[in-house]
Amino acid sequence: MNDKIDSMKTAPAATPKAPKPVAKKARKPAARKAPARKPVAKKAAPSKSVYAQFEGSVFAVPFKLANKTFMASLGVFSYVQRELDKQYKAFDKQFTKYARDGEKVFDLWEDRVEDFRKDVEQKVDTAYDRVRDTFSKAA
Repeated sequence: MNDKIDSMKTAPAATPKAPKPVAKKARKPAARKAPARKPVAKKAAPSKSVYAQFEGSVFAVPFKLANKTFMASLGVFSYVQRELDKQYKAFDKQFTKYARDGEKVFDLWEDRVEDFRKDVEQKVDTAYDRVRDTFSKAA
């Protein structure tokens, strides 16, 4: 039995397995503040117009022509608007005059129709009375 005890002693003891180390979560670096931005200076408007910038180039002629055409169309539009305003005012005066004349004619004819209606009613009443008298004499 000694051999068994000795063999047990000499046999390497089963070492318990060490637990696996828990991996630590990597921390995110602290957020840094963005450096302050310098205010952006606004660009000054060019002192030359588009037309002036193209002066002397091959684009100058079409720009001149387009500019003149646009200005001419504005002038024509203004002229047409003035003429239409004049025509509308003249039409409005005539229309108002015709409307007043129409009201006068309407009143005149309304009176005439009313008189005609009264005459017809009177004649119908007279004829009705004669027919009634004739039937009353006959009965």
